[in-house]
Amino acid sequence: MKFGFMSYSGTKAAVRKIIVVFLLLAGLFCWLFSPVTFAQESLQIDRIILTWTADPATTQTVTWIMPGNLPAHVQYIEAEKFNGDFGTAKQVDVEGAPFDSVHYRYTVTLTGLNPDTQYVYRVGREGAWSDAFSFSTAPADTENFSFLYLGDVQSGYTEWRSMLEEIYRKNPQVRFAILGGDLTENGSDEREWGEFLDAAARLFSKIPVMPAMGNHDGSMYLKFFALPDNSPDGLKKEFYSFDYGNAHFVVLNSNKNTDETVKKWLREDLQNTDKKWKLAVFHHPPYPVVADYKGIDESIRKNWLPILEQYNVDMVFVGHQHVYMRTKPLRDGRIRPDGEGIVYVMGNSGTKYYRPGPDLDYIAKQQALVSNYQVVEIDGDTLTMTAKGADGQVIDTCTIVKRPAKANAANTVVPGDGTGYKIDAIHDGIIAIFILDVSGNKYFDTGCPYGCNNNVWCRYEYYGGRNNNTVYRPRQYLGLAHGSHRYGGKHICSGFLHNRILRHRHCHIIGKACNCGARIAAPNVCINRILKKF
Repeated sequence: MKFGFMSYSGTKAAVRKIIVVFLLLAGLFCWLFSPVTFAQESLQIDRIILTWTADPATTQTVTWIMPGNLPAHVQYIEAEKFNGDFGTAKQVDVEGAPFDSVHYRYTVTLTGLNPDTQYVYRVGREGAWSDAFSFSTAPADTENFSFLYLGDVQSGYTEWRSMLEEIYRKNPQVRFAILGGDLTENGSDEREWGEFLDAAARLFSKIPVMPAMGNHDGSMYLKFFALPDNSPDGLKKEFYSFDYGNAHFVVLNSNKNTDETVKKWLREDLQNTDKKWKLAVFHHPPYPVVADYKGIDESIRKNWLPILEQYNVDMVFVGHQHVYMRTKPLRDGRIRPDGEGIVYVMGNSGTKYYRPGPDLDYIAKQQALVSNYQVVEIDGDTLTMTAKGADGQVIDTCTIVKRPAKANAANTVVPGDGTGYKIDAIHDGIIAIFILDVSGNKYFDTGCPYGCNNNVWCRYEYYGGRNNNTVYRPRQYLGLAHGSHRYGGKHICSGFLHNRILRHRHCHIIGKACNCGARIAAPNVCINRILKKF
């Protein structure tokens, strides 16, 4: 053999080695960059979020994202039957829909579940499954449960993720969470939404989360979340409501507080619930820590608060101003005794902070420059809200106790056998009795058990209209078309409600009413309770 040259057989062996190495490298490259590998990597990121679209006692909605538009599955089984293997689990198949430039969104609602039951589940496809997670369905008609409220996130996702892990470790009793909006700074930024979902899934792959839209939320919010489909027309996912146990939750997009369709929907939604507790969630505070010069606080007070107050909402959760704040009970813009007004709670769970505001008279507690969360416990007739910092230290507590309406025998009319009457208690023990005639007209009673005369005067205050404090005789606008009615052995005064006064806010009965011989001041007797359907 001459130096500098290789024999034919040696050359052939070397070529074989090169081919083998090339094939191995190509195979490794294909495996590393295959859709399955990408899917597995994405699933390990943990972008799985639980919400509800139907009854929390018998359903669970699961949503996640991963690359590759391939069919996927959810496998689930009761926890007591799970032995580490999904071989006997039920499976639901699902197709993906485009979410961002890389990922597809998958969502499944599991139905026919048993109440108050823990399930184990996983998502993905063959060769690319997520880890196993668990969730628990709601008990049927429970009166004892806890939930979590989180205000603005918007920044600091690494810190937020750590806080969520700490919340779950220290508060394992919470059954679900609500978010007050501004989940990200830029509502259409893919990278930022990826950071939010990475952090959120640390907790919300285990308990459901129900969000509200803030002024920073946009297309990614609407594309990702699966939420109840009971919204006003054209406003899906921006407005919805749901029940859990003995509580009714209504979630609103406060950017659209002037929409008449929304106001009608909100009134009907609250009117049709029979739950003991009524709670609302929206982003902008009607009672701010500092003045909002955009005027949205005043607009919410004008458009939504009369409805929330009319239907006795107990607590409203808000955000936007990046501090913790709780108000005293408020109704009609005035501070009320405990249990007679709405308490507004402002949260801020991210790391964007504003300075504290002045000590306004309606503020019960405020604390700035701290990330915080609120744990709310409902136990029958008692609601307890505890605000904590990210370190778990208690910032504030508040308790609301449901008390039975006061009864005053002098203002009570005992129902008789008439089928056209409905009785309803109002403030200070005064009773409103409604009469619905065949034409659909609604009548009301001032609540006096004696004879009737025409000395009943009502003062109507418009929502900032031109006729503030105008006084009208009842015969002029309400009329006493039915005069004196006998009902259950008592005389009652009734009046006709015309459509022209449906927007009036208050009605005060002034002077002698029904020969009672005493002055009666009964806010809301003429309007707020008349609008109640039956």
